[in-house]
Amino acid sequence: MSKPLLEVKNVKTSFFSHLGEIQAVRGSSFMLNQGDVLGIVGESGSGKSVTALSVMGLIDEPGRIKEGEILFDGEDLVKKSQSELSELRGNEISMIFQDPMTSLNPVYSIENQMVEVIRRHNKGMSKKLAVARAVEMLTLVGIPEPEKRIKSYPHEFSGGMRQRVMIATALSCGPRLLIADEPTTALDVTIQAQILDLMNDLKERVNASIILITHDLGVIAEICDHIIVMYGGIIMEKGTEKDIFYNPKNPYTVGLHQSIPKGDISGDKKRLVPIEGSPPDLMHPPKGCPFSPRCPHAMKVCLEKPAPMIRLNETHTSACWLLHEGAPVVGQYKKGGEILE
Repeated sequence: MSKPLLEVKNVKTSFFSHLGEIQAVRGSSFMLNQGDVLGIVGESGSGKSVTALSVMGLIDEPGRIKEGEILFDGEDLVKKSQSELSELRGNEISMIFQDPMTSLNPVYSIENQMVEVIRRHNKGMSKKLAVARAVEMLTLVGIPEPEKRIKSYPHEFSGGMRQRVMIATALSCGPRLLIADEPTTALDVTIQAQILDLMNDLKERVNASIILITHDLGVIAEICDHIIVMYGGIIMEKGTEKDIFYNPKNPYTVGLHQSIPKGDISGDKKRLVPIEGSPPDLMHPPKGCPFSPRCPHAMKVCLEKPAPMIRLNETHTSACWLLHEGAPVVGQYKKGGEILE
């Protein structure tokens, strides 16, 4: 079996202020193989973006990675200096941020910005070759008339086109890992679908591994091979797309499903079931399972002890006391499985 491209092992990332410690990520562990797409889903404040920024080495003061390892191609990124991480960013790992309008400089043309990135990571490359590379990447992501549009400024592009420019820039140095943080949030539904189709196509054409971060399960379903569900800085459930969508085994995952708009072929609408309550305060996280104050099936143990991660099959794990041998039988949460921690 080949070695994973990325291994995140028990990473804990916090931010420190005069009021106390905000425990943004509280022990994340997962793997990503070359060419696979991993989706990380959860509501705002669940730790998705901080996990991605931890991988990128972009946690600035007052934040820091307190514990854990982030192995990229076998090397621990946590132990690398900022200069070493700068060499990796762009060449090996790239990130697409949520709002392309704030990521692109409004006073410089697309050519200036793309050429600067390409030449920074390809020492000695001439400007002519860098422009040719930029045009090639704009063509790859479907920008019409790239030789002409590369001279344009960000405000002359639509939101979807700006996001395509960001993807082209991120891919311009041939990274092996692409992290996309909410890449479709600011876009309308039609453009969202186009961006997801583009990323799916790029996965096949350039064989890049992708981490897609979103709060929208519908977006995750489009292109992901594996899915992580996060809540309160903790991974609640991990599995394949089939595991998470057709056999969810965590009340939080089930709650996310129930809050997605649905309708059948006859046009009948189904009532949305919201998740009652509010996300936990990560300065004072719950003693037990972070979802227990909002969970309809919470037991006394859920309030007192963090749930163990239980392996349900080769691909599917869930952190929930309802799956423990000593738990009462509740609906779809059948007991059994190997306790991993």
